[in-house]
Amino acid sequence: MADIFISYSSKDKEKADQLSELLASAGLSVWIDKQGIVGAEKWATEIVEGIRACSTFIILLSSNSIESENVLRELSLASEKGKRVLPVDLEPTVLPASFEYPLAGLQRVPITDFDKILHAHKHGIRKVIRKDTRKTLMILPFEDLSPSQDNEWFANGIVSELISSLSNVRALRLIDTQTTKEFKSYKGQLSVYAKEMGIRYFVQGDVRKLGDQIKISSRLLDIESGDYLWQDSFKGRMEDIFDMQETVARKVVEGLKIHLASDETKKLAQRGTENPEAYELYLKGIEYFVRHTRADYERALGLLEEAARLDIGFADAYLEIANAALELYAKYSREGKWLTKASENIAQAETVFGTSREIYWIRSKLACNLGNYEEALHLATLAIEIDPEYVAAYDILGFAYLSLGKPEAAVDARKKNVKLRDYDRIGHFNYLIALNELGDTLQLAEAAAEVLPMFERYLRLTPDDLSAGVQYASILSMAGYHERALAEARKLEETEGLDPKALYNIACLYVNEGAAESGLRALQRSVARGFLNIELFQRDPDLHALRGLPEFDELVKELERKIDGRTNV
Repeated sequence: MADIFISYSSKDKEKADQLSELLASAGLSVWIDKQGIVGAEKWATEIVEGIRACSTFIILLSSNSIESENVLRELSLASEKGKRVLPVDLEPTVLPASFEYPLAGLQRVPITDFDKILHAHKHGIRKVIRKDTRKTLMILPFEDLSPSQDNEWFANGIVSELISSLSNVRALRLIDTQTTKEFKSYKGQLSVYAKEMGIRYFVQGDVRKLGDQIKISSRLLDIESGDYLWQDSFKGRMEDIFDMQETVARKVVEGLKIHLASDETKKLAQRGTENPEAYELYLKGIEYFVRHTRADYERALGLLEEAARLDIGFADAYLEIANAALELYAKYSREGKWLTKASENIAQAETVFGTSREIYWIRSKLACNLGNYEEALHLATLAIEIDPEYVAAYDILGFAYLSLGKPEAAVDARKKNVKLRDYDRIGHFNYLIALNELGDTLQLAEAAAEVLPMFERYLRLTPDDLSAGVQYASILSMAGYHERALAEARKLEETEGLDPKALYNIACLYVNEGAAESGLRALQRSVARGFLNIELFQRDPDLHALRGLPEFDELVKELERKIDGRTNV
C-alpha cells in the first residue's frame, strides 16, 4: 500500500518525478507510473489498485494534465472512492468543468510549497463548501440612445441607483457597480461572460433623454434559458424619474419571484431627494467622482454642492461631498481645507439622517485621515452593529487595524469582507495584503492560490485593466510562482498609464522577490506620479529590505517635502 498516488500528464513527467523523489526522501511511499501504462486492461488493474490503496491522491494540474483523458479518469476514480484529493499546481491553471466539479472547494497548493504538500497529506485537506441559495443578478450598463449621445452620465447614474436599491434585497447576490462599469470594456459574448462569472440573470436597458423628456427601456434576461422574464418601457419627465426607477426595481424582484420582507419593501421605495434638478446634478457629480482624478473630484464637488443647495435635505449629496473631499486629501493634497469640508458636510448629513451606518462609516473614514485609528475602529464597529453585513465598514476596520500594527485583527475584518462579497476582487486582494502583513507565509500562499483563478478569469475578459494585472502579478508572487510573477511585473512596468498605486505594488513585488534595485526604481516612479501614502513607506513589511538604504531614505524625504508643501498651501 502506497501512501501517495501521483496523477500527472506524461508531458509533466520531469516535475512529477522530482516530487516523487522529495516525498520518498520524507519517508513516504509513492505510487507513480514510471514505465508508462499502455492498454485499458493494464490501466484497470494497476491504476485502480494504486488509487484504491493510497492514502492521498495528488493530481498535478497544468495545461497538459487538464487535457489528458487518463488524468481525468484517475481523478474521477479517486473521487468515487472517497480518497483524500490534493490538487497541486504546476502552473496557474483554469479548470474546465470536467475537473472543476470533483475539485470544487479544494485548496490548491503550488508545487513549490513542499511543506504544505506534506502537511496536507498528514493532517488532511481543508475543503470549503459554499452553499449560496441567492439568485445572482448583474445590471449591465444601460445604453445611451439620446439623439445628442451626450447622456451617458445619466444612463450610468440610473444603473448605479438600481444597484444601490436592489442591494437591499437579501435573496439577491448582486454584482457591484465597479464590475458593471468594467463590463464596458468586455468584447465577447454575454453567455461566455455569464459562465465565467457565475451569473444567471441580467438586467439590460437603454435610456433616451431629450431635455426634460425621458424614456427608459429595460428587460430581465435568464441567460440559462435565453428567455426574457419581462421587458417594458417607461416614459415620463425628469420629475417622474424616481417612480420609474422604483418600478424597474420592483419588476426585477417580481420577475425573479422573490418575496420581499417589510423592511426590504421600505428600502426599495426610499428616495434621497424629491427634487429632480438636484438629483440630476447628483448623478452628474457621481459620474465625475468615479473617474478618480483630481480634476474630476473637484468637478464632482461643484455639482454635488449645487445639488445640496437646491435640496438642503439631500443627505446623500452631503455624504458624497465629504467622500470626495477625503479622497482629494488622501490622494492629491494634504490641505486641511478638505478635512474641514468633509467634517462640515458629515454634520449636515447627520442632521438629516440621524445616526446611521453611513454616518458612522464616513466619520470613521475621516478619523483614519486624521490618524485617529482607535476612533475609526469605534465608529466602524458602530456601523456594523447597525448592519452586520455592511461591507464598507469592514474595509475601514481592516485599514485601521493595519495602521495600528494589528494585522491579525485586520485579517479577521477583511475575511468577513470577502465572505460577504466573494466576487469582489479588490476585497480579496486587500485580504491577501493583510495576510502578508501578518507574516503567515503558509496561509498567504494558500489564500493566494485560491484566488488566482478569479483574477485569471477577469483578465481573460478585460485584459486591458492594468491595475488588475499588477494585482495578479503580486498574487502570483504570494502563491509561490516567482518566475511568472517577475515576468508579469517587468511587462507591466513598461506599460504606459500605470497609476501611482499600481507602481507601488510592483515595487513591493520586486523587493519580495529579491530585486531591490528594480523595487527602488518603481518606487521612485510611483512618487513622481503622485503617490503620497507615506504611512505605507514607514510600516509596509514588503519594504523592510530597503529601509536604511540611502536611496530609500532620500525618497522618503522627498515624499515628506511633497506632503509638507501641499499641507501648507
